[in-house]
Amino acid sequence: MPVLAASAASAATPISGRRAWIPVGERFGERIRLGVLTRWLTPEIIDEVLESTGRVELRRRLLPARAVVYFVLALSLFGSAESAVQPGYRAVLRTLTEKLRHLPGLGFQRLPTSSALTRARRRLGEKPLRALFEETSGPLATPEDLGAYAFGLRLVAWDGTTLDVPDTEENAAAFGFSNPAINTCGSPQVRLMALVESGTHGLIDAAFDGVERASEYVLARALLAALTPDMLLLADRYFVGYELWADARATGAHLIWRVKKGQVFTPLRVLPDGSYLSIMPTPAETRRLGADRAAGRAGDGTPQGHLVRIIDYTVRSRAEDGSTRHDTFRLVTSLLDHRRAPARELAIIYNERWEIENSFAELKNRLRGAGFTLRSRSPELITQEVYALLTVYHALCALEHETARQAGIDPDRISFSVTVQLVRLRVPSQAAATANRLRWTLEEVATELLDDLLPSRRDRRCERVKKPPKNKFAIKRRDQPRTPSNVHYAFRVTKHRPLPAETA
Repeated sequence: MPVLAASAASAATPISGRRAWIPVGERFGERIRLGVLTRWLTPEIIDEVLESTGRVELRRRLLPARAVVYFVLALSLFGSAESAVQPGYRAVLRTLTEKLRHLPGLGFQRLPTSSALTRARRRLGEKPLRALFEETSGPLATPEDLGAYAFGLRLVAWDGTTLDVPDTEENAAAFGFSNPAINTCGSPQVRLMALVESGTHGLIDAAFDGVERASEYVLARALLAALTPDMLLLADRYFVGYELWADARATGAHLIWRVKKGQVFTPLRVLPDGSYLSIMPTPAETRRLGADRAAGRAGDGTPQGHLVRIIDYTVRSRAEDGSTRHDTFRLVTSLLDHRRAPARELAIIYNERWEIENSFAELKNRLRGAGFTLRSRSPELITQEVYALLTVYHALCALEHETARQAGIDPDRISFSVTVQLVRLRVPSQAAATANRLRWTLEEVATELLDDLLPSRRDRRCERVKKPPKNKFAIKRRDQPRTPSNVHYAFRVTKHRPLPAETA
């Protein structure tokens, strides 16, 4: 059994300011932490998941298993630290250990090679990162937090997105492509389905698989176990269906989902606020009612299905140039009492569903980096990397929530970009070397976050369009062989014929 490192509360004296005492036989890897995020990703939690997944090392190594976990987490934290490319393995490890490798008593410690770090990741596998995410994820908000609850229920939302992975044969076979029938589609992709707390953007649960193997509808079923009776689940129109609605309601959670325009709901009773009660029919009843409408027959009796409430409303937006736009929405909800949940308030609350889109933008564009793919070239390491990315993101959201709660403000006012920047800056300084130092650093980070607040949210409208690409290069087809990149150049100067005057 290896020597386990001490916790942050019982570590040696601070790294800077005085000479640190290093216990005999301790390796610098045992003292690796992840800056202020160690507040939520403690050595004790990581040791527990390593023990439970059977990944505690059997021999002493320069980087013990716990250090490898912190290293994998750091790969996600620093994924977009450089604007052009992702920083390499050794660059990330150098950031984690720069001060530790020069401590008195340890001597100068050389960094492991990139290939050695890859082997360390493979030895670790994906199970410890999966267990770490399951251990640390979950709701963050309390009923007192601004914008986190409505009608006494915790606001949550689920939706899906995709992550690009390197185009290797293993990844292509394991994850597939978003449009497999189109030969010009890009990299293989992972489809990620997340259950997010709307008020804090914290991750309650997540599931992912290859884009060709699982749809958002299928992955949503893997998140049902995370729903609880104190939740109000917001979802887009893609998810409305008799069976998934029944399974989600069976958890005790209440639902507000958008409905497709073509879906028919016959009013049973119109309520004073303009909404009405109706039935979400079973699949068999849906087919029968559709056949009756197509034949011009009037339906007989009340169809079998779930009793639901329907809210129709229109949103009018007026731009600065005076132009107006009207968008119509239809919601279906399990909140049947119009006195507890008036239709207008339900329409306003549904707007909080867009917080999950903001959450995906933070995860993919500001943490991972816009335009970057994940770095791992095998499916197992991709799984490990995705769980690390989710774990780091949730810890960042926990930092934002704790800062906002202490200041009594909405977490929306905390800048995620500034949060990521401050957390990265504190990693090399070994902010978690002692419990006191970690507490002081957290206070410093909170002060800086509150000193750089975002303005209050304004009403915005964004068209779903994109600019055309700047270049006109031909698109590479997937079945097109890759051009060899390693070549040998030979230069030959062309000899021109002599001029007539020179030959005379």
